[in-house]
Amino acid sequence: MARKTFFKVITSEELTKQFNPQNVKMINRFIKEKNMKCSDGTIKGYKSDLNIFFTWNLLENDNKFFVDIKKIEFSDFFSYAIEELKWSPKRFGRMKSCLSSFSNFIENFFDDEYPNFRNVILKSIDNLKNNPVREKTILLEEQVDALLKHLSVDLNNPQEACLLALAANSGARVSELLRFTTSIIDENNTAFDGLFLETTKEIKTKGFGKQGKLLYKYIFKEKFWSYYQAWVVEREKIMQKNNKEHDFLFIKSNGEPAEVGTVRSWSTKWEKFLETPFYFHSLRHYLVTNLTRIGLESDFIIELMGWTSADMYRTYNDLTAKDRKWKSLGKLKSHIGKDDEGEIEHES
Repeated sequence: MARKTFFKVITSEELTKQFNPQNVKMINRFIKEKNMKCSDGTIKGYKSDLNIFFTWNLLENDNKFFVDIKKIEFSDFFSYAIEELKWSPKRFGRMKSCLSSFSNFIENFFDDEYPNFRNVILKSIDNLKNNPVREKTILLEEQVDALLKHLSVDLNNPQEACLLALAANSGARVSELLRFTTSIIDENNTAFDGLFLETTKEIKTKGFGKQGKLLYKYIFKEKFWSYYQAWVVEREKIMQKNNKEHDFLFIKSNGEPAEVGTVRSWSTKWEKFLETPFYFHSLRHYLVTNLTRIGLESDFIIELMGWTSADMYRTYNDLTAKDRKWKSLGKLKSHIGKDDEGEIEHES
């Protein structure tokens, strides 16, 4: 039961071969320059976005050289992205950022060849209002607990239970979950009054540059440790059986390290049990929302997640104003109590 999202593919290898040679040359130079400082994921995104734009440029805009494209033609493309490709504001913004970076590259490095070229993307293309286009899944604690019980008890599948427990209690992304090793998890290496496990080493998280952002990850120990213990015992048996030697926590049946496709296939089964759209990112929302519901301060949660601003906290906290615990309401109740003790006099 995947989230409903509209996809329309306009690119193909055949069309890519027809791109204006000047554009192809410029794209290659741009990617080469960015490759020195951007992560592999960012480079992949640039390639994908430029492929989409220049496919549109080929089909709808006479295959013009990028330097010669006019403001109104950029506007035409983004209108096409909204009307035909059904892009979300976030997807729209990513493409806008890509084309702006591409424009800056040309302006900065080829100013001698194209002295009149200017980056017009930021000024001529307005951002879209950020309204979500996909239904958000807000998981409750009882749903996560029920799934954990189903995996660990009903199915006797300690690895999947461990993965779910780690994701739900660390907020780690899929790529980050696969970087966890047995060597960075130590029962005695704790933080925050011993309530959270702290990895013994930093791991690569989403961020700028080839190395990404290196962070220590924190795991709510009480909700994770028993699942971890159960899995490492079975993991060792599989490793010995297949004569493998590495410390990646999650593995395939043959002992090789698990991959993104591996864990996503597991999550497809979880979705059927939950009877609601499931995606790993929903567990980041789950952790932040659950900790907020318990009453932990936003500053602490921001520190726990490794964020640099409160904006991310507001994004991931799914509690409504009515769901939150407002400490000041106690003062109001106290005030009402005092009013009830005495009589209110009215002027005659």
